Amino acid sequence: MREAYLTDCDFGAARTAATNATAYMSEAFEIDFPNLAATRAHRAGELFMRALFLQDEIENRASFYDCLEHQVPDGTFVDVAQTVPEMSINDDPRWRDVRALLEAVCDEVDVSREYAVLHARFWRLHGQRRDGWRGIARRAHRIKLARMVPSASATDIDKLAEYFVAGVDDHDDWRRESLERDISSTVDVVARYYQRVFDLRTG
Repeated sequence: MREAYLTDCDFGAARTAATNATAYMSEAFEIDFPNLAATRAHRAGELFMRALFLQDEIENRASFYDCLEHQVPDGTFVDVAQTVPEMSINDDPRWRDVRALLEAVCDEVDVSREYAVLHARFWRLHGQRRDGWRGIARRAHRIKLARMVPSASATDIDKLAEYFVAGVDDHDDWRRESLERDISSTVDVVARYYQRVFDLRTG
């Protein structure tokens, strides 16, 4: 929703969407890491969303560029200074900041920083619809899952990583014509993913 509002240069709605998404992600990180102090999980969710917003600004900078002709309120973008439409996605220096934010997430939740390297690469490939993003996404998510569900077998982790990739694929099919229709299939995937996580924790 933040992306859609920024494309329309509706800065107030974009900031509200960002605030809501960050709050939800912080709650999700508390669920993902129940044995972690809530403050650290909450902070990790905030950092993750900041990284996600920044990669979105890199990926969609051409769509957002027209908004720079307006008076953009402080805090609307993570880093708008280098939003240059003719710059290739791969050459954008802000990828270093995306990775640094993801590394900070890893530090908060005690996950190997390899997750940050792989997850940033997944975002980079996925944003350009380049082959290989699914494999990188699985590798990254397996690292997170090993921390989320330490008792899970390699087979269980592989299946959960597949759920994650399926959720990304579903998200890619969103058309923003009907929010309920767009979200319903993804919610189903996410619900099955978390039900399996909960089953493994209590099994």
